[in-house]
Amino acid sequence: MGVNRRAFEDVNTDLPSAARIYDYFLGGYHNFEVDRVVARKLVEIMPKAPLVLRTNRAFVRRAVRFLAEQGIDQFLDVGSGIPTVGNVHEIAQTITPRPASPTST
Repeated sequence: MGVNRRAFEDVNTDLPSAARIYDYFLGGYHNFEVDRVVARKLVEIMPKAPLVLRTNRAFVRRAVRFLAEQGIDQFLDVGSGIPTVGNVHEIAQTITPRPASPTST
């Protein structure tokens, strides 16, 4: 499966994105230099910003893991932004793997 280049046509890499800055602080790779520049400036103003964001993501992971262990198997991640480290569906699927979809013959 190839990359859909059209999906990237509307991405303005000259403007920072809160979602990409969050991704950068989480150690992801869906960010650009403009996002990293803003992230470094944010750390100058709020040195604990990376810790706060990583703590937030850790809470999401714990909450999803707990709920999945209780039998919840559907999650709606409102405002999930772009794919980043430790997505909700990835955490849930480590607890309750989905069976592979049957292939049509």
